[in-house]
Amino acid sequence: MHEPEAAKQETREVSFADAVGMLGHGTRFVWLGREPIDYITGLLQLEGADAVALDPRRLIEGSRADAEGLDGAILACYHGRTSAVVAKALKQRFGIDTYSLKGGVTAVVGEIF
Repeated sequence: MHEPEAAKQETREVSFADAVGMLGHGTRFVWLGREPIDYITGLLQLEGADAVALDPRRLIEGSRADAEGLDGAILACYHGRTSAVVAKALKQRFGIDTYSLKGGVTAVVGEIF
């Protein structure tokens, strides 16, 4: 018996529209870039969302404690590549399921720098 395609996929991508709907239901938004989180939430019009900025290297190389509270979170970076790598690492290392914002912030608002 073959696994469903979604089960084979290690990185779950989510569109911005779907992400907004998920954020309204307690899902955390995790920014993996250099800009301040309030700048990013303002740019994406996500004021009031449960949002944090975290260092992607710390999530990839760190301990399980560094990843606490991220199960089901939406990870976002500039173009979607870093968030996909972090999502995959969290799944492989700790069994934590997250989502990667498809295309990153630039897919939503264009280049931000």
